Amino acid sequence: MKEYIFENNLKLIYKKSTSELSSICISLEAGAGVEEEILGIAHATEHMVFKNTKKRNENEINKELSNIFGFHNAMTNYPYVIYYGTLLSDELEKGVEIFSDIITNTEFIEDGFKEEMKVIIEELNEWDEEVEQYCEDKLFFNTFNERRIKYPIIGLKEDLKNITLQDIKEFYAEHYFPKNTSIAVISSLEFDEVRDIVSKYFGIWNNIGYKKIDTKYEKKYENTFINVREGLKTCKVEIIYPIDTLNDNENKALRIFNQYFGEGVHSLLYDTLRTKNGLIYDVITKIAHEKYIKLYKITFSTSNDNLEKALSLIDECINSLKDVKKDINQETINMLIKSYKLKRLFREEQSIILAKELSTYDTMFGDYNLYLNQIKGLDKLNKDFIFDTGIKVLKKPSIQIITNN
Repeated sequence: MKEYIFENNLKLIYKKSTSELSSICISLEAGAGVEEEILGIAHATEHMVFKNTKKRNENEINKELSNIFGFHNAMTNYPYVIYYGTLLSDELEKGVEIFSDIITNTEFIEDGFKEEMKVIIEELNEWDEEVEQYCEDKLFFNTFNERRIKYPIIGLKEDLKNITLQDIKEFYAEHYFPKNTSIAVISSLEFDEVRDIVSKYFGIWNNIGYKKIDTKYEKKYENTFINVREGLKTCKVEIIYPIDTLNDNENKALRIFNQYFGEGVHSLLYDTLRTKNGLIYDVITKIAHEKYIKLYKITFSTSNDNLEKALSLIDECINSLKDVKKDINQETINMLIKSYKLKRLFREEQSIILAKELSTYDTMFGDYNLYLNQIKGLDKLNKDFIFDTGIKVLKKPSIQIITNN
């Protein structure tokens, strides 16, 4: 792994691979989390950079991207916006050139602007079609007052209707600049060649920008919220716990604890809710460690009749942890660590996943090594620390229930 910071303060993160494919991810702290008055402008800006550049129109951009990338996409999250893709290594320079043209040479013109905003509003209309998304959106809306995550990444309809092209230009000028950008490249090409390619197309980028970071985490409110959605055959439930106060070692411990508590078909939650009681089809836990979010999530579906029992059993699982840890031996801890490592390394076999993690961690926390370090020193974590961290987290939940009656 190597890094290089160019004169304009843009950072390159490089990892050597043996594949014929190269992956690139360009990450900027220009996601929904930095929005202030206009919600949805980050996502709208992501759309608009693809409309026109000084060299290409929208059709040319789309055609060239499709011609050389096996996969490419852009995505706006709360902590970042990313532009990323995978292509043949011998076409990496062409891919970097196109991405640089889109990101650094974009021209925000009126032609097509209103039409694109209509597309985004239609996307918003379909945003909550999936009940999982609807459940989380309701949970965040009901739980928080001041945090940006109270509202969907895509924004609010009234804001989207009133966004002007000038608003887009101002957001771009404030948040799209080299010092706010991290580029990760996983490639069989040598580091010097990759560095020279990135320098050729991004090194002359000199936008000054203005970086505003608000990392305050509003204290959430312990509560249970119920919303009705017609047409559901089951209840959808999401439970969240804050993890913004955890230190690095506690974050590592939580990842190992999660292997025991909620990850997969051998977890405590799955065994209790499905194997022994048949109340759910699946239960999913997630550590959302991203900047502006930082939550531990439990999500599942069940029938109206089984809802109360399922929630009660989750409480029983949590309350049993102090006793459970007494019966956990070092061999079990070693297996949990091994399971976590295997799953992570398997994900990283997809170079685009690794590129995304490296670049976004650098954007969120100023150091991609925080991602790499998550897998280091795990053998030094003892069972008491691992389980005590889990117990520390699993207190005072906010619960969202989506039901059909």
